[in-house]
Amino acid sequence: MNLNILLAEDDTELRLALEEALNLEGMQVCACDSAETALDAAESQGFDVAILDLVMPGLSGVEAIANLRRLQPGMGVIITTAFATVDTAVDAMKKGADEFLAKPFNLATLATTVRRVNAQRQPQPKLADEAADKVFSALSNPIRRQALLQLGRHRQLRFMDLCRLVGVADHTKFNFHMRQLKQSGLIQQNVSKLYFLTTEGQQMCHFLLQEGQE
Repeated sequence: MNLNILLAEDDTELRLALEEALNLEGMQVCACDSAETALDAAESQGFDVAILDLVMPGLSGVEAIANLRRLQPGMGVIITTAFATVDTAVDAMKKGADEFLAKPFNLATLATTVRRVNAQRQPQPKLADEAADKVFSALSNPIRRQALLQLGRHRQLRFMDLCRLVGVADHTKFNFHMRQLKQSGLIQQNVSKLYFLTTEGQQMCHFLLQEGQE
């Protein structure tokens, strides 16, 4: 299946590289240097997925989402940025983005993300808002943030080991925090009862690490 991609990226070199990479994946790309130009294109042509840079002169990628949704409600939306934080990721999700990619990213990863967003897109903004609220709530607590970071370092951990690494003596209290993380979709348990990060959890852990380095 050939996908029609709407790309808005003001960095000329990166825009050309992304266009070429997606073309090699068999996708048709309409490459624009601004969100305004992308919106003009969306008024006259149908697209499966939009890839929007967060920070551009004029309208930002996130600000353009509402107009794109109005023009083409079924379109998938990916926001890319070199200024990735938990707050910007959650804000983009709440504004309607399906995925959030931190630059620099692997071009193969972008193609995979585009296909996943296209396959999974569902016009349910209310559900997306609720999911984003759960993630934001889960990350508001330092114990839960530490649990995510420890799982990011160790990949899989048992409850007692994770509790010890985070430094919480009250097991009942820690179990409550783990339930919150599970309900937000950031962690899961396998058949051996080992905790591990979901794809969303891995992404949020990446943002937490970036914030810690700033």
